[in-house]
Amino acid sequence: MIQGRSIINGPESFSCCNIYHDQIFPELVLLTMVASNDPIRIMLVDDHPERSASVEEKLKASGFDVICRLPSASGLLFQIEQLQPDLVLIDLQSPGRDVLESLSVVNHYNPKPVVMFSDEDDPAFIEEAVDAGVTAYMMEELHPQRVKPVIDLAMAQFKSYQSLRKALDDARTKLASQSVIEEAKQLLMTQHGINEDKAHKTLRTLSMDTNQSLPEAARSVIKILGKNRGNGNDHE
Repeated sequence: MIQGRSIINGPESFSCCNIYHDQIFPELVLLTMVASNDPIRIMLVDDHPERSASVEEKLKASGFDVICRLPSASGLLFQIEQLQPDLVLIDLQSPGRDVLESLSVVNHYNPKPVVMFSDEDDPAFIEEAVDAGVTAYMMEELHPQRVKPVIDLAMAQFKSYQSLRKALDDARTKLASQSVIEEAKQLLMTQHGINEDKAHKTLRTLSMDTNQSLPEAARSVIKILGKNRGNGNDHE
């Protein structure tokens, strides 16, 4: 077993790569993760009963709320969906890829910080674990005395990563919206013989009159004028 090595998945970390109807936005995750003085709710998955009991005792003494102890990862996705823990702590002898698949689903739809202790040092498996959303991968045995600092670090890294993820999503959304607006302005300029300033004012007026956002108004213009452009090309 390799002692004391860890991989933290976050904006400043090493990354080998990197059931819900709708995407939960990262900012909502941060708001609902831990509210004010509420204790952090932890799901503990450990296939060693004695160690699991010792870890639970230590966590409770440190102010955490262990909402359940699972002896295996069987039905992990269902348990996470039902109990909605703030953090998932996993220590399994042989964590299979089915575990990573469950974590990947959670990470995509409702991300949560995940700490995994394992003696699996296969780089391919570690890569898959990080990609599945494991926040901290610890290549050592879970020690009750050292678990709190690991959890604190994982929570901090997760929040930082989610903030970065939100900023990136916002930037992509802004870029996509600007692209739509520019396309709509170009159509207005071409088909109505107006300049860019007039086209922009037209979009703003349409946005206010129809109670739509500017990108939504732009999409309406593209939908209408795009057909006219197509008809014009057909006519030619």
